[in-house]
Amino acid sequence: MAKYKVGDELIIVNDPTKEAKQLKNLCKLNVDGGDFAQLCWGLKIIDVVYDKPNVTLTYKNASGDVNKVFAVCADIENFDQEKVLEKALLKAFQNEIINLSVVKNFITKK
Repeated sequence: MAKYKVGDELIIVNDPTKEAKQLKNLCKLNVDGGDFAQLCWGLKIIDVVYDKPNVTLTYKNASGDVNKVFAVCADIENFDQEKVLEKALLKAFQNEIINLSVVKNFITKK
């Protein structure tokens, strides 16, 4: 990200290649000698909209695709923004893993 001041206006320019590189560095699979494995996944949160009891999460994945997921807080009286955001993030990660497996299956069948 670069910031430039033109007169009284501040212009912020985001570098998409830097963002894509950071997301790709966050996504990795580590296998430790055969018995243990760790999957790390990175997403960029673009926007979060809370509309009790719902939350809408807009995110960008490592491929640069922008997606939205929705989550609902079942206990409206005890609406907790952090918990419903965690629920939305889990849905986002689940979608990304499903998309990854679909792409891998499509490539192997060709």
